[in-house]
Amino acid sequence: MAKGWALGTGGGVLLLSSAALLSAGTQDFTLVNKTGIVINNLYVSESKSDDWEEDVLGEEVLENGESVTITFKGRKACKWDLMVKDAEGEGLYWRDIDLCEVSTVTLKCNKKECFAEHE
Repeated sequence: MAKGWALGTGGGVLLLSSAALLSAGTQDFTLVNKTGIVINNLYVSESKSDDWEEDVLGEEVLENGESVTITFKGRKACKWDLMVKDAEGEGLYWRDIDLCEVSTVTLKCNKKECFAEHE
């Protein structure tokens, strides 16, 4: 199941319609969860920021095998950091993802490590 969320200049999150997705920003991307776990929290922050901002998922979760579309409004930065947390609050993060060049980020884990593939 694909979901859609937006990051605005105030950091607010809102559900998007199909029409809103057509006016996508340069940094818009789809996050695919193939980690084998449920993602309870998702934070997307400019790489130069010291703040993780708010949880993009809000009350929702991203089940293994699901995807979510993250849409930006009024943002210019290309380099972004991602952090995900599970139900216990354990977190993983990826830094300096160039979202101006990437349209899909797939998070995967194996027995040794978790990693992000960019398309």
